[in-house]
Amino acid sequence: MILRSPAVLADPAHTVPSVPDAPPGGVAWLRASVARFASGAAHERRRALAVAELARVDPQALLERASAGAAGPVEVLAEVLGLPADVADDVAVVAESYQPHTTITEAADQALSRLVRACGGVADEATANRIGLLVQACDATKALVAHLSAGRTDPPVPRTRRIAPDGTPVEVDLSQAPFGLGPHACPGRAHAEALATGLLRSTAL
Repeated sequence: MILRSPAVLADPAHTVPSVPDAPPGGVAWLRASVARFASGAAHERRRALAVAELARVDPQALLERASAGAAGPVEVLAEVLGLPADVADDVAVVAESYQPHTTITEAADQALSRLVRACGGVADEATANRIGLLVQACDATKALVAHLSAGRTDPPVPRTRRIAPDGTPVEVDLSQAPFGLGPHACPGRAHAEALATGLLRSTAL
């Protein structure tokens, strides 16, 4: 796959991989309902939902709770969002099928259904983007903790994907933009760094 510089992340001609619409309840619906895989007005609307969720969470509170020895980033974020920490197991299963180029498993669909119920049982965009925050905080934040622990400065997610104007899938090098650029830049950078810092401190106690 062609590798591009992070500058393309700010180029509207390079779009996020599109996903088809899907009925509520499964991971295909989650993909089709989060800001991560949307463009234009749908992206702006869904991103605003995610940003509103994050605005309720003080990064310092995340750092302090993570420093106290919580099990992991998803558990900490879930509790601060008012969800039970044990949703982390289902989040991890969903994360394995989240990206459009991955296969959606029956286990992931079942886990997603349980997460919707944990979030109140309504399969709407607000619920999808709340779950999306937890999924985004899963593997990437764990990798960030591992990198910090090892003294590494390279991004925990080394590449992301875009579709070039001619329809060609390309990979984007994130070494100089670990939290992205442009309209899809991670809105939770302060939260991710707080979680990682707190979890790293907890392991040093």
